[in-house]
Amino acid sequence: MQIRFLQSAMALESWPVTGLPEVAIFGRSNAGKSTLINTLASARVARVSRDPGRTRTLNFFDCGDLLLVDLPGYGYAKVSKEQEQRIHALLRRYIERREALRGAIQLVDIRHAPSALDIAWHQELVARGQPLLLLLGKADQVGRGRWKSREQEIVAALGGRTPAVFWSARTGDGKRAVEEFLGRMRQAEPR
Repeated sequence: MQIRFLQSAMALESWPVTGLPEVAIFGRSNAGKSTLINTLASARVARVSRDPGRTRTLNFFDCGDLLLVDLPGYGYAKVSKEQEQRIHALLRRYIERREALRGAIQLVDIRHAPSALDIAWHQELVARGQPLLLLLGKADQVGRGRWKSREQEIVAALGGRTPAVFWSARTGDGKRAVEEFLGRMRQAEPR
């Protein structure tokens, strides 16, 4: 998939106007959102940091007929309460006001129970009727024999409504499911 960085933005008035559908990538800091984009691109187009919480803006990536939006991570990162509130306000403003938003990908680390923020954002997206792909990330770091039980625990904690896909940038597990979801979102009508 051809992907190129388009721009970073914070304020609503600086978000790009392209007429293209958008898919937002949600997840905690250090969930692997930028790595997901790089895996899809088969190149390093999104900056990946070892320090959680480095992404503080909306980062727009052009896929030709679709934009991927790498959102700042929620939770986990060591940021001030004020900065955390700004990030949450930015995320909320994006999902409430962005007409181009067609769907969302939420990355949840398969190794851990979903955080309160994972649950809250998941329920927010489901309540809005937003098409959602739930990725259980870093699946290669858990034995395949534990995948099904981890999936059941995580999906139940999130409310039990969204099927999950196992994701690993290292092994490629889940890549086809992500590409298929993006294909459907290219054709999706605005909500």
